Amino acid sequence: MTENISETENVSKKIIEDAIIQKNNIIAEANKKADSILNEANDRKETIIAEGKSFAKDSYKHEYEFLISQIYSQLNQELLKEKIKIVEEVINEIIKKLENLSLTDFKKLLIKFAQEINIKDGVYQIGINEKRITDEMVKEVFKNKPLKKSENKPNFEKGLKIIDARKEYYFSENNLIDTQSEDIKMEISKLIFD
Repeated sequence: MTENISETENVSKKIIEDAIIQKNNIIAEANKKADSILNEANDRKETIIAEGKSFAKDSYKHEYEFLISQIYSQLNQELLKEKIKIVEEVINEIIKKLENLSLTDFKKLLIKFAQEINIKDGVYQIGINEKRITDEMVKEVFKNKPLKKSENKPNFEKGLKIIDARKEYYFSENNLIDTQSEDIKMEISKLIFD
């Protein structure tokens, strides 16, 4: 029994390590894209600033400062839009990779989820369009937990929902990333903005 727990922990650690490596690769790729976009934008910025300076010198001084301010603001907005787009692409790529995990790796994540929750007398529902989680898989993974299938029809697309008294637990590929997506967005944003 202890060997199985140790083996499960090792597998979980390996999955987490693989996910971290994968995240780092995605972030590195996003950084390359960001650098390219930033370089192109900086070149455009220099051209626009030079043109703006030339025009503004022919006008009044306050008009010059106003135009420069507008140019910087516009460029910052463009850069921000591109950075947001890159962050969203990275998040979507991570979700896509999670959705394409092998059934074995997916089941390992479900086992880890089952170990982390405390169910006293629960019921479960499988998403209407869920293709990987089956009743047999739930019974196998949660065999030591007091859990039975809900008679109510699920009102969600994918994943597994467990209801235990007033608590609800939800497991899906999207949920694996959604719980951390703000942290990931911040981390990716720091790498791009800094």
